[in-house]
Amino acid sequence: MKWISIKRQQISDILYAESNAKAVASLEQLQTEDELFVLLDNFNWDNGFEVPKAVLTHPKCSLSVALLAFYRADGIRYLLEGEVAFANSLSTEWEGFVKNVYTKILRGQFPSGTISFQPEITKIQKFKLKKNKTRN
Repeated sequence: MKWISIKRQQISDILYAESNAKAVASLEQLQTEDELFVLLDNFNWDNGFEVPKAVLTHPKCSLSVALLAFYRADGIRYLLEGEVAFANSLSTEWEGFVKNVYTKILRGQFPSGTISFQPEITKIQKFKLKKNKTRN
């Protein structure tokens, strides 16, 4: 029980760190894909991409963690709209992040891991994804 409390506190410390640099430096404390998943699941994406990028390079980052990062960064929009998704974007950093994660996922650069991630997508999104898949 004490171990869980310590891990919870470590994740909380990273989430509420004074700066992204301190958060990134603290990532080495996390030792499992579960911890990385919980961190990203609770991360405030308005704080930028520095922490998520560091999570994706963590030795314990799994496919599920990468899929969560892609989903939380609105990667579904890229899948549905293609390059049009970035046409009016004010953030080239967002575009780079989404494309980078997508490419690494497709290349199989993340191990399967032991946890799963099933994104919440609407029936319309599923339909559009299937439709786009048949075009390619």
